[in-house]
Amino acid sequence: MTQSKKYFDRELSWIQFNARVLTEAMEASNPLLERLKFLGIVSSNFDEFFMVRVSSLAEDEPLYYEMYQQAFGLIDKQNLYFQKELVPQLERADIIRVPHKGLTDEQYLFLEKFFHQELFPLLTPIALREGEEKTASLLVNLALYRVIEVMDPNQEGHKQYAVVEIPKNMPRMVSLPSSGGYHFILLEDVISLFAKELFQGYEILGEGMVRLTRAAEMTLNEEKDEDFSKIMTEALRFRRQSGTVRMEVSGSSEMISYLKENLRVANHAVYQTESWMDLKSISQLAFQPMFDVLKRPNWTPQLSADFENAEDVWDLLKEKDVLLNHPYESFEAFSHFIQQAANDPDVLAIKQTLYRVAAPSSILNALVKAAENGKQITVLVELKARFDEERNIEWAKRLVHAGATVLYGVAGFKTHAKACMVVRREPEGIRRYVHLGTGNYNEKTAEIYSDLSYFTSRDDFANDISAFFNVVTGLSRPVGFSKIEMAPFGLRQKIERLISRETMRSTKSSPGLILAKMNSLVDPQIIDALYEASKAGVKIKLNVRGVCGLKPGIKGLSENIEVISIIDMFLEHTRLFYFKNGGEEEIYLSSADMMPRNLDRRLEIFFPLDSSQLKTQAIDLLHAYFRDNIKSWQLLPNGDYQKKKREEKEKKFRVQDYLCRKALQENQMSRPAGDKKIRPQRARP
Repeated sequence: MTQSKKYFDRELSWIQFNARVLTEAMEASNPLLERLKFLGIVSSNFDEFFMVRVSSLAEDEPLYYEMYQQAFGLIDKQNLYFQKELVPQLERADIIRVPHKGLTDEQYLFLEKFFHQELFPLLTPIALREGEEKTASLLVNLALYRVIEVMDPNQEGHKQYAVVEIPKNMPRMVSLPSSGGYHFILLEDVISLFAKELFQGYEILGEGMVRLTRAAEMTLNEEKDEDFSKIMTEALRFRRQSGTVRMEVSGSSEMISYLKENLRVANHAVYQTESWMDLKSISQLAFQPMFDVLKRPNWTPQLSADFENAEDVWDLLKEKDVLLNHPYESFEAFSHFIQQAANDPDVLAIKQTLYRVAAPSSILNALVKAAENGKQITVLVELKARFDEERNIEWAKRLVHAGATVLYGVAGFKTHAKACMVVRREPEGIRRYVHLGTGNYNEKTAEIYSDLSYFTSRDDFANDISAFFNVVTGLSRPVGFSKIEMAPFGLRQKIERLISRETMRSTKSSPGLILAKMNSLVDPQIIDALYEASKAGVKIKLNVRGVCGLKPGIKGLSENIEVISIIDMFLEHTRLFYFKNGGEEEIYLSSADMMPRNLDRRLEIFFPLDSSQLKTQAIDLLHAYFRDNIKSWQLLPNGDYQKKKREEKEKKFRVQDYLCRKALQENQMSRPAGDKKIRPQRARP
């Protein structure tokens, strides 16, 4: 079988994933503003897709053009649904975009004052000079521009074009005085309303919109440059002027032709639309502090019974390991862990990796405070965390200023592992407390991403995490871990050995079993190992949220493999792996997906759950995901996805709803008398 027939294409599989997200946006049973939120997710996903993936496909011409065709086709479907279905439903709910001609006198006077006092000082009209080399570089990546066609009355027939950037530091929806509901006008419409004040002496002939997407990949010489934060800052500046991979545009055919030619955009990269542009920013309507009946009820992550009932977090972790499932259980437990470490006079040191963090971040504030308290703080800040680079640079500066040691990782690799270690002086001697996770140290995403957190004070884990930090902060090489495996040194080999062992131990009377949950599966070697396991009779059930290159259900290759994908109110983000191992079950968590970049070009951690209680907890969680028959999609051998069919007498089962109810029940059963020690955070899934 040829390579192309063994695997689905990564980019087309990614577009299929967004088709599933779009289906969720079009699901009538979802509340109206929940559907709008999902439309915004699709738009945001496509922004990143064009920035990150498109430029890498240029050498494969057929795939390159097919990718554009499929992507634009899906965006067409998204815009059509928004215009024909969602906008009328919003209007019936009294959420109304008011056109120029629909403004009342009161609303016009309000906007006139708003324009002159708040908006006008921020606006800078930029003339587009025909044929000038630098014209394209004037437009900022992903910025939204109102395009104005003008003519000097003294030069009749000579049309000129200018753009006005829609300010990113103002809400795009401007609330209007109204007797009820939410009536608004978009910033670009306000600019149009008072455009004559921006182009005095010119006649305005027409208007349009344009938005450019630029390639975002960066090439860095990490070995050469000593000041890595400086080289990253320069690279980010260069990114803002990189080549255009997509132009979203509206206006007259003459205007579009002019923009395409002068902004140097290829025909295949031009997306023409009359819909509201940038639905990502429009989806912020879903978070207006009203219309609760049109929203999904807020989920409150539940307090962990272990952390809530513990008088002291250190005593808790000396007694037992703890596994938390976010966002069903609150990430506040980790925030409490790190804040207690920052304030505890017996804590000597904290070591932590940071990939993506919230803004603002209580975790980073705690690390700053710990450094100011004189503790030895070592933080590995990943400056190459795509699209969070600038925020991470600023946090790195704050930490350095507070006295922390800030490192930028190993040259040539992104540090994607999620690890934290607290070193504490106790009567018995030095003790280390460890947290490992599948998700980022980000309080905001922990409210909407499903992830697992593992806390322990076991020496074998602490020794390994100490060695891990020595690798990523110094000149040490991994020489053999007791519990964990680390990419790019041994994680790939560990996964392949586990699959191979399952293959060898599988028999007709006792077939092997592999269950796995991850975000992406595209690594050819891992897929081939799973194919071999399937041929040997191993039953394989995979929950792959996004991109999947494995072809399931093909006779002689993968007939024992089932692949599902769950799209629901929380983003499925956990990486969890189960191996039957002849009855001696093993289960592992990881920060890594099964992709070449994770296994070969990133620093990742893969670790087991040894406690029988935690193993049972994780295995039950995996099985629950494969029971979902409401939000689960099944991958077919031809690459299409279909909603998982429910048997005639099978009860409806929605895993995220089940996990919410389970967390509520467990919290109520374990709630002690008196005040809560850890407060939950409010989430808006």
